[in-house]
Amino acid sequence: MEPSQAAPPSSLFPSNTLLTPDKELDLFNALDLSLPALAPVRKAVTQGNIAAARHELAHYFRQRTNVPWKFDPHHPDKNTPFNKEAAADAVRGRVKPANLPVWANFPDGRIDWLYNETFHQPGVAPNPGWQWQLCRMDFWNDMAAAYRATGDEKYARAWVQQLRSFIIQCPPPVEKPAPSAPSAWQPIDTGVRNLAAWPDSYFSFVLSPSISDEDLLVAVYGFLLNGKYLSTRHGPGNGLLMEREGLYTIGCIFPEFKLSTRWRDEAIKGAMAQRAALFLPDGVEAELTTGYHSGAISNIMGIPKIAKMVGRDNEIPPDYIGPMEKAFEFEMYMMAPDRQMPLFNDAWRTHEQGLLREALPIFPNRRDFLWVATDGKQGQPPAETSKAFDWAGLYAMRSSWALDANYLAFRDGPFVFAHGHQDKLIVVMWAYGREILFNSGGGPYDAGKWRHYSIDTFSKNTVLVDGLPQRRPRNIVSIGVPRIDSRWESTPDHDFVAGSYNEAYGDKGLHPATHTRRVLFLKPDLGIVADTLTPNDTASHTYQARWNLLTTRTKQINGTQEVVTTDPNQPNLSIVPLDPDGLDVRTASGQLEPELLGWNVLHDTVTQPAAATTVLHTRQGPGIQTFLTLLIPIPSKTTDPVKSIKSTGPGAAKVTFNDGRTLAITADANPSGGIEATESLPNGSPGRHVKIATAH
Repeated sequence: MEPSQAAPPSSLFPSNTLLTPDKELDLFNALDLSLPALAPVRKAVTQGNIAAARHELAHYFRQRTNVPWKFDPHHPDKNTPFNKEAAADAVRGRVKPANLPVWANFPDGRIDWLYNETFHQPGVAPNPGWQWQLCRMDFWNDMAAAYRATGDEKYARAWVQQLRSFIIQCPPPVEKPAPSAPSAWQPIDTGVRNLAAWPDSYFSFVLSPSISDEDLLVAVYGFLLNGKYLSTRHGPGNGLLMEREGLYTIGCIFPEFKLSTRWRDEAIKGAMAQRAALFLPDGVEAELTTGYHSGAISNIMGIPKIAKMVGRDNEIPPDYIGPMEKAFEFEMYMMAPDRQMPLFNDAWRTHEQGLLREALPIFPNRRDFLWVATDGKQGQPPAETSKAFDWAGLYAMRSSWALDANYLAFRDGPFVFAHGHQDKLIVVMWAYGREILFNSGGGPYDAGKWRHYSIDTFSKNTVLVDGLPQRRPRNIVSIGVPRIDSRWESTPDHDFVAGSYNEAYGDKGLHPATHTRRVLFLKPDLGIVADTLTPNDTASHTYQARWNLLTTRTKQINGTQEVVTTDPNQPNLSIVPLDPDGLDVRTASGQLEPELLGWNVLHDTVTQPAAATTVLHTRQGPGIQTFLTLLIPIPSKTTDPVKSIKSTGPGAAKVTFNDGRTLAITADANPSGGIEATESLPNGSPGRHVKIATAH
């Protein structure tokens, strides 16, 4: 969105000296002046010659070579890749937080760090996170990379102006609780800015002739403020891991601080304690989001990565890394055929091969990690094709480890304390390697309609009761919780999982019915979903199963009521209702009124919500009601394989395919019962046969 004109108060940019005597005293007192390399500084301080001490300290930081970084500021790489337009935007003050689509325009690059553009643009949902993430300074990375590549001093001048304005406007708060909005000192954002934006900028500009001695020491003083703050303020959940990594980074790049050793020790111990608290026995991060799971791994492993870079490997305890093997294993087994994670709870696209490549030096005996990381060129395939994560309530079902495999994932976990969605019993599917039956990642963290839609049951592949969404209370998931009470079995020819939802529907906490879902994956190419709705009274209720498709190209077959995606030259999917009597089937794409339907809302993305398709199966009545649905992946350049569907009794149907095969499916009317599928080949001989005796 186009930025408005956001002019910060002129008082943020005084011309007088910023490093006042009290701040200068704080800085010198924080340094270990007994270090031999700081002898000239110590001598000048002892003599009371603060001007000389300032000069000697700035000279020391410019010339030191004992702290290696990702790049050498003394030998900048002119081939450093950079985004020229993004760097120019940052210089002139056209900025936005990373991945948020709302821009602000600060004239002359004079940023007001407490300003929030989402409060000023018409039609934009207010989002406190915009201002918080502004203070992560992601756009500094653009200026830093541009300077290393070009040496153009305009980037250095812009950076130091923005740095000084931040130090002036945003002193660390003194209150202990995490500050409320607006604030530049949310612990998580303080940690994040010290992972890349601040250190990369510092090392990029440290030798710039545009950076005065005072400017350089203002930057060092800023790191001191960040380190002191992070050592005393702790946020919850995965945020603490980012904070600890940020603190460790400061302790590494400024070993001259007296507190640096303590900070590094605090960071390591804090990360280890949080790792133990956050990761469940099956290796899944307790917020149960596939996005933050990957992020938590990166933050935990970031500390030993930094330690290795700066030569502090000996600080990492022997038991720091080992427990992370299960977390990496979850990444491997949960990933879809395109090597990305399905989106469960607040999540975003993550490429798991990169993470597994990072795991290889740490776990060299994991030949399966190597196989996935190299696309099968080395190592050996994972031992299991499908996998259950029973504490997290996540289940991955696949036909093979090929890139064009069929894949289903099922979520039966709780509504977690942070980043949770009202989505119990959802199913997602990849057809021949293509994501097609999808779940969106949660949208931006604001109060807008897209956020509400994307985290609520209305946008999920599950069932609404009387038009009401699931309303579970938030749970704090920890390593002490029992396994999820799901039924799971996996064999070479099928996977089966079943779970139930018996909690509230709607904001009034109603309990009209219990939903039981049974999912049978008949390998390699058929998904069978049996939904049973058992009412808690004798009244008539309306039930609606929703299926969200990552396309707007669909057709509905009148004779069978199946909905088929029709994207040319791509794999497609057919959603076939096997109990059509009394069933209403319709589709919606990009609908805004009377409710949002048919949208893909990605998490914190610069892309606006994209039209998709929602298929709605609706039935009503008293007593137990059921949906029996067949999911058929269709290979690229192949037409819909279904010829006819015949109901053969309650919860039973016979599907005839165009190639002459038939498939008889029976789902026990009892939600605790099983499912049976029997295939006959075109010549009448037996094909596949699977019988699940009971669901519990």
